[in-house]
Amino acid sequence: MFKVKATVIGFDKDEQKYPCHFRYKIGDEIVYDGETITGRVCPSMAPVFGRAFNDLLASGGRHKEGEAPGSYFPFWHSPLSVYDPTYKKYDGVGFRPTPARPDEDYEFVADETLFDNPPGGKYIIGKGTNKRELSLVCGDKHTLTRFKVEAFDLADKGDSLPYYRREMSILNKIILKPGIALNRILNEFTKDEIINIYPILGQKIIAVLVGELELMGYVEVNNEKVNATEKGKEKLASCKKSLTPQERQALKL
Repeated sequence: MFKVKATVIGFDKDEQKYPCHFRYKIGDEIVYDGETITGRVCPSMAPVFGRAFNDLLASGGRHKEGEAPGSYFPFWHSPLSVYDPTYKKYDGVGFRPTPARPDEDYEFVADETLFDNPPGGKYIIGKGTNKRELSLVCGDKHTLTRFKVEAFDLADKGDSLPYYRREMSILNKIILKPGIALNRILNEFTKDEIINIYPILGQKIIAVLVGELELMGYVEVNNEKVNATEKGKEKLASCKKSLTPQERQALKL
């Protein structure tokens, strides 16, 4: 999942004659990190930003015409879980996977069981580096303040954090084995690391998370072989610095 930024890029009308009453200036930014919105939000733009932020949080801008952006969310491939603070050292939040719930007739099978029904009844595994920016304009016809909205990094807050932690663990495996086949990354994790950390890993969720890493330029994928970029190596180093010694040990980073 992705951090999203809206930037004021101009005014479609003469702002000197018809000034923006919220006093937006070119270059002003509003950032959504998956948990918190930072920046000044005009009330008339709040619902518009909300929809755009959620769409790009999910797809990063990869969704095409007719696709539901929410179909790109990685959590469609995740199991049910319970809150357990002892697991916070792994996922940053404290979710413990519960792949088996006999009393609910529930059993999670990686790559088969979906958390819920995705929008439109299908999930999408994003690939490639093509993404689009959204162009939004305020409703004041006198000024028409225009914003560019774009995904600019991986989200690492709120319920995005467990997926970010998994992405960093995957990135670490890729750095250790340059050119590793996408479908061999799972083999680099122990059984305990696969099933006892949220989200449980499988081929599909790894493909989703590698797709997010690729979109942000942290890895390159060619013929299903994956290599970390210098930007990716710097990202992992930054992530490691943000972790406590206990978290680094738990994640083997």
